[in-house]
Amino acid sequence: MIRGLHSFREWFQGYESNYIIIGGAACDLLMSNFDMEFRVTKDLDLVLILEVLTVEFGRKFWDYILEAGYEHRNKSSSKSQFYRFSKPKNDSYPAMIEIFSRRTDKMVLPENAVLTPILLEEELSSLSAILLDDDYYQFLRNEPVILDGVSILNTPYLIPFKMKAWLDLTERRELGEKIDSRDIRKHRNDVFRMSELLGEEMMIPTKGIIKKDISEFLLKMESEELDIKQLGLRQSKEEIIRRLKNCYLRDNEDS
Repeated sequence: MIRGLHSFREWFQGYESNYIIIGGAACDLLMSNFDMEFRVTKDLDLVLILEVLTVEFGRKFWDYILEAGYEHRNKSSSKSQFYRFSKPKNDSYPAMIEIFSRRTDKMVLPENAVLTPILLEEELSSLSAILLDDDYYQFLRNEPVILDGVSILNTPYLIPFKMKAWLDLTERRELGEKIDSRDIRKHRNDVFRMSELLGEEMMIPTKGIIKKDISEFLLKMESEELDIKQLGLRQSKEEIIRRLKNCYLRDNEDS
């Protein structure tokens, strides 16, 4: 169980259409549903769904932040909006909540909400940054599921976000930015572990930049060293790559 998920679920029951949980927390819930272990994750990454977001959700969310006593409350200053809350008063709440909205006018917080600016935009969550792209945002909205009482991104739609995060972080490191190799590696490992939840005949239509990114990721994985045993995978790297191609790129071959 992800730390603090119980309190989040209780507080936001009935608001499941307003948000989607992505990232490690979503992976944890999905894999736990199949009695599979996932790496330890403390963060709760939320994407706000602009088309249905309500003022009531914004107010309730701020009440939750106050109740949790988060010591650090941060907000980016850009056309999109990114919030980060960390260090709650006890373990009943998520250790960190990161929440992303594509527009600043949609997440309405009370006037007395005190937030400290996030000065560096590169501090933005790697997954949240991807959602600035329209194609990825629409892709995310395809198939959320309610699992353990919260709204999360389902497996076949979450995997491409992990692929994109790996590509983006790898490129940033190659350009000289200081990126922890563990942060890059975790996204790659998540892709391979989550692939075991895909049905053999599952096919997810992809197009445009998403299809291009998936193709690029899988091509780079062909030469990537991967410890299958350490990850607890039942298939070889080559078999998993083939499965992912069949799932996301099969229509390329048919067209």
